[in-house]
Amino acid sequence: MLKKYFILCIIGFIPLFAQGQSVGLVLSGGGVKGLAHIGVIKALEENRIPIDYIGGTSMGAIIGACYAMGMSTDEMIEIISSDEFGYWMSGKMEEEYKYYFKAEESAPDILNIGIDLKDTVPKTRLPLSVIPNHLMDFAFMEIFSSASAAAGYNFDSLFVPFLCNAVDISNSREVVFRKGDLSQAVRASMTVPLYFRPIVMDGNIMYDGGIYNNFPLQHVLSQFNPDVVIGSKAAQGNTPPDEFDILGQIENIVMKPSSYEIDPERGVLLDMDLQKQSLLAFDKIDEFVEAGYQKTLEKMDSIKLLIGRKAEDSATIALRREGFKNSFPELRFNELDITGLDDKQKEYVERSIRKTDSILDVDEMKREYLKLANDKSLFYLYPRAVYKPEDSLFTMKLRVVPQAPLEARFGLFFSTTGLAQTYLGFSYRQISEVSALLKGSIQFGRYYDGVNLGFRFDYPAKIPLFFEGNFNYNGFQYNAYNTTFFFEDQKPSYVTEDEINIRFDVGTPFRINGLLKTGLGVGRNKEIYYMTKDFSSTDTSEVSNVNKISLYVASERSTKNNKQFATEGSSHSHAIRFGYGMESYNPGSTALTENNESLSFFWWSVRLENSGFVPLKGSFSLGYHLRVQASFKPLLSNYYSTIIEAPVFQPNIITNGLFMEQYRAHQFFAAGLMPVYKFTKQLHAKFEAYAYFPVQEILMDENNKAYLGNYFESMRSMVFGSLSFVSVVGPVSLYLGYISDTENPWIAQLSFGYLLFNKKSSDE
Repeated sequence: MLKKYFILCIIGFIPLFAQGQSVGLVLSGGGVKGLAHIGVIKALEENRIPIDYIGGTSMGAIIGACYAMGMSTDEMIEIISSDEFGYWMSGKMEEEYKYYFKAEESAPDILNIGIDLKDTVPKTRLPLSVIPNHLMDFAFMEIFSSASAAAGYNFDSLFVPFLCNAVDISNSREVVFRKGDLSQAVRASMTVPLYFRPIVMDGNIMYDGGIYNNFPLQHVLSQFNPDVVIGSKAAQGNTPPDEFDILGQIENIVMKPSSYEIDPERGVLLDMDLQKQSLLAFDKIDEFVEAGYQKTLEKMDSIKLLIGRKAEDSATIALRREGFKNSFPELRFNELDITGLDDKQKEYVERSIRKTDSILDVDEMKREYLKLANDKSLFYLYPRAVYKPEDSLFTMKLRVVPQAPLEARFGLFFSTTGLAQTYLGFSYRQISEVSALLKGSIQFGRYYDGVNLGFRFDYPAKIPLFFEGNFNYNGFQYNAYNTTFFFEDQKPSYVTEDEINIRFDVGTPFRINGLLKTGLGVGRNKEIYYMTKDFSSTDTSEVSNVNKISLYVASERSTKNNKQFATEGSSHSHAIRFGYGMESYNPGSTALTENNESLSFFWWSVRLENSGFVPLKGSFSLGYHLRVQASFKPLLSNYYSTIIEAPVFQPNIITNGLFMEQYRAHQFFAAGLMPVYKFTKQLHAKFEAYAYFPVQEILMDENNKAYLGNYFESMRSMVFGSLSFVSVVGPVSLYLGYISDTENPWIAQLSFGYLLFNKKSSDE
């Protein structure tokens, strides 16, 4: 009985001894589950439990740093719930920052490998991360840099003293950060291998602190020496991953088991015991925050038993927070310090960012930085903002890694309908005062053969310009196309095109997403065809040679998320072209004439094309496609030479492999609707319905000559349903469709890869 009273007396006196107690909060890593730490902090504050020191790893470092710099839990939830945070962590570029001026002509490649030529033995340069990091890196700089400056780059001088840990894999050691650039420290601590690219600090490569120590309890105890520690564990032990979960397997390889034990006399452990989740499942923030909040309330009696001291009330803490945040200098830049490049390359980057000597605010700097992130000649950017007390401004320190000079590209397309293409390409890049690109590719297959040789020079200036030239060969074998699900032997081609063209283009940006350009196209198209599909091996073909030269002016804009299987964004292409052409016709055995013919003509054309996707409720979106085409040229020597030279409407990948005789006209209108349902980021279903209205059809008379039908006499339609999976190794798509007024209207195709061709001389 006396023992019982003695224990009660001791417990009663604990608050008297606890008045000076300091409290340290330790936050584990755990990916998205680490959002539970926000709920822990919320419950502690509501119950007036003081937080005098805070330390964290990985996601714990992010949450801990946000709290240490004076953010409330509501502010953290608001940031993490925002669309912008999703962009940062997924690497998805916001539409307003997709700098179309730097986009290069789409090609059917699915794999790019950089080859560094600096060493005696060339090294391949593969991507080091699944997630592009430029958005996240800039966001961390934007969030944490002013707090770092206000604290004098000493984490003890933040609103709450803070530490985090990372792993220096250059020296195989753990590193603890208590001073320096807060954004750099947090970025190093949360760099999960393969998900995010590592950063370099003082020449050393930094990765996630959880590799060595996912719960920095000992660092908090030894560095801050708190009287009581509260540990929040949102991580699981190393659980066996699924056999197909490559990233989960790598995580188990690199993440060493950590101890989460806390001496009951020294503190309390809050074990969330959350189920395994995808690293980036940030849509479940409310669930994780609530789990942390409830777990803390469950342990609140034990926490209060150890801590007799009460923190300030919420109003007082809010005032102190506001006072600390008012000391933050505004993030404005007047200097640029670039490392990783030679002097001429630095000049290129400086001229790309700084158009004048004026001070840039953070929004202006973000826009210029993301323009660089779109530059194909630059492989990697890492931004830091360093404060200068003498003028209360920041220097943008930018580490830049140029793209490997030589890049090899590979693409493959094959389908159940017999189409098969192989693409091999290369590019060589060099940066000095300008960015220079030399490129080449070859594409070969049953349907199409292509060769491209080209160059592009980018000149950074107040008004940026590019100059581009291309030599293209295009060879199309238009077979009697087999639209059944599995292909069979096909007849020889009844229409063949062999085109050689040279193009010169010059362009300048129009706003962020747009481009204004003009250029010259010179081409020769050798058309080989028969006047009937019922020809024999003894028949000789008709041949038309059409030589063309033309000038054009165009505006383009695109924010689409894929070059051939887009589900988001929009695009437009508006162009006008003027040209001169000459046709020479040599008849074959299927012709009704034996005389050679020639024709010279002037022509001009206008093309207006708009397409895009409008988000609807949930995972649904509605796509649209509008095209107006008007080409004004005379009818050529016969029907086939006329329709081969006429514009064609081919709105998707399945129509790209068809001759589409009934969808060629000098002038036409076309419109389509495309409801889309996205099951995941990679998997989507799409329904496409198009209506095609030729102003005047091109028809064939009894002498195989072309003539124009009546105005708006017909309408044709196409309907498709598709299921597509766009993976990092290439797209897989299943199409079922109906194309009216064709010999075989029903078509089905299962395919892998992209089906894209070189431009023709008359393409805008």
